Amino acid sequence: MADPTVTGRILRGVGGLYWVDGPDGVLLEASARGIFRKTGETPTAGDRVDCVPSGDPDRPWHIVKMHPRRNSLVRPSVANLDGLVITLSADHPPPDYLLVDKLLVLCYALDIEPLLILTKTDLGAAHDDLLKPYRPTGCRLLETHPRDEASLDQLRGWLSGKAACLAGQSGVGKSTLVNRLFGGEVMAVGSVSEKIGRGRHTTREVVFFPFAGGYLADTPGFSTLELYEVGIRAEQVTLGFPEIGRLSEPCRFQDCRHLGEPGCALPGGPIHPDRLERYRLLRSQLEDVNPYAKKGRGRTMAEPV
Repeated sequence: MADPTVTGRILRGVGGLYWVDGPDGVLLEASARGIFRKTGETPTAGDRVDCVPSGDPDRPWHIVKMHPRRNSLVRPSVANLDGLVITLSADHPPPDYLLVDKLLVLCYALDIEPLLILTKTDLGAAHDDLLKPYRPTGCRLLETHPRDEASLDQLRGWLSGKAACLAGQSGVGKSTLVNRLFGGEVMAVGSVSEKIGRGRHTTREVVFFPFAGGYLADTPGFSTLELYEVGIRAEQVTLGFPEIGRLSEPCRFQDCRHLGEPGCALPGGPIHPDRLERYRLLRSQLEDVNPYAKKGRGRTMAEPV
């Protein structure tokens, strides 16, 4: 007898019901077996899972196994991200660079590839300097506006094969960007939306849509990100500031935290002065939250698992 197990990725989960993208684009409606309550595991959007037929016409499939996660987030609840598109605007609202820096820390701590994209470049009078603080980071940067098809093609190429989310301030043009990206895939997106009972691009919860050989979601929850709430430790802040590791000369002290210690090599180095100020703010905040941060005790929820 053939094995009835089907493996797929959860696109959305709500109220104990999950929609799983199965083989050949078949969408499976599934419930989770009680075994997960005993183990404390909760399936979430982005999880790779095994399903078997349930015999229940209302929920025809059971999720019986969750595959190991490469990473996971609690708020928003999402697993197995390959990429994060961090958006900021050249016009309005003014860029929230502190949020951008927090998101970069999160990406590098969780092995998520970041793409920093500047929207509305047709409206901002002078936007050349808006991405300047991030040029030394080595992070991929992209500028776009609604009539710039070349940048949209570059974004599609970067997203190809990735499970990715969009993140950034409200009003920076994320929904416009998503609409442009899905413009050529309206039928596929509309079909999934109809089956899972949601509008095409919702930000109330994570909903993945198949896109360019991968998956894409416009994701809620990042705008109020606090690093300590997702388990980031103080010493992990440097991960989001890769230019710190490119110093031509080392700091005087091997355990320098770059918070103004004598002989710190960061001032005047490759890091932008504003980025250095925000690094010191984030690191100080986390050390205030956890007085044992310098000793690196404990395991963070934000580490890849």
